[in-house]
Amino acid sequence: KMITQDAFTLGKSLILTILAKMDKVNKSRQRFIVEVLLLFLSHRGRMNFLQMERQGNKNEKSYRYQFEKPFNWMKFNTNLIKSSCSNELIIGFDPSYITKSGKCSPGLGYFYSGCAGQYKRGLEIGNFAVIDIRQNTAYHLEATQSPSAKRDRINKNKTLVDYYSELVASKASQLQQVSTVLVCDAYFGKKKFVDKICDHTELELISRLRDDANLRYLYTGKRKGGKGRPRKYSGKVDVKNIDNRKIKLSYESEGIKIYSAVVHSIGLDRKIKLCYVEFTNENGKIITKLFFSTNLERAAEQILKYYQARYQMEFVFRDAKQYTGLEQCQARNENKLDFHFNASLSAISIAKVIARHGINENESIPISVANIKIELQNRNMIYRIFSIYGFNHKLIKINQFYKQVLNLGKIAA
Repeated sequence: KMITQDAFTLGKSLILTILAKMDKVNKSRQRFIVEVLLLFLSHRGRMNFLQMERQGNKNEKSYRYQFEKPFNWMKFNTNLIKSSCSNELIIGFDPSYITKSGKCSPGLGYFYSGCAGQYKRGLEIGNFAVIDIRQNTAYHLEATQSPSAKRDRINKNKTLVDYYSELVASKASQLQQVSTVLVCDAYFGKKKFVDKICDHTELELISRLRDDANLRYLYTGKRKGGKGRPRKYSGKVDVKNIDNRKIKLSYESEGIKIYSAVVHSIGLDRKIKLCYVEFTNENGKIITKLFFSTNLERAAEQILKYYQARYQMEFVFRDAKQYTGLEQCQARNENKLDFHFNASLSAISIAKVIARHGINENESIPISVANIKIELQNRNMIYRIFSIYGFNHKLIKINQFYKQVLNLGKIAA
């Protein structure tokens, strides 16, 4: 059954409500933000300035001028999340490769593309997102373009990991307004990154260790008197054959066993809460993975749950590339690129909130961004056709077939 959302009215009201809570955004700028976010969701074809002029209400020069002006996307999306999400939230951070042609774009370099499985020439954005655990979906927070790099190195003295850790630390005070739990993939399970997060922020980091991570059991036996430093460790952890007396089973269900303990990581040079997971695949083969948290009190089941929820970020990237032209900006200006990336990703969050209208914030439902885009495209086409013929738009809404036309082409749920 298909449900007509009246996506345009809901979207416009939602965006204006959020903008009203922000300082230093005048009426003209508010009207533009509303128009451009809904245009990203209703646009047909490639998302560049020329096509915006053809399908929007402004000329190409106006769009270029407005994209150049700064906008606080972090605050905008924080307000959106606070008004639409449950109270079980985590923050995800993940860089994403952006294809880009030409020679003059700022930040061009060689970055790793997960889809291609290799380093490719283009751009990269470091993306912060909020994952709602109860809704089982992710919302965009802010994207920042990475500096030019070649195979994870910016220059002789600085790597991309250094840059990522500095970026997270610089945004920590704003991130903590939403959640204090940061989840990153296994690439970020490095000492320099973990040290920066733990020593310079109040964020808890959840990530994954290498399968052959070097770990030690903590000594919990009786302390002996006499000279010398007290014993701290009681042997190395054999990650292929753990000691069930020290790393204890904390959860078990069909196809999965979770063991947990506080251990010492030699690579990270700190105590961590280890979540040791045994997955049984369809062939009966047992696969083990090591997850960890810098919060020693964190439950092992939550560590795995939060890490797995991080993958919802990938769907934000996918939807933005498919529906809102994330990789289609033709600008060669850093401010315009930044605005385009954030507007494209934020439009996906707007679409999700529209699709969830009337749904309890703690309930998980399937969301189709495609249906929201189709409805907005149909609406634009109706209004454009009737404006050409000079018909009064208000009369359309009285027509009993109007909503049927809005639904044309939607995917039945």
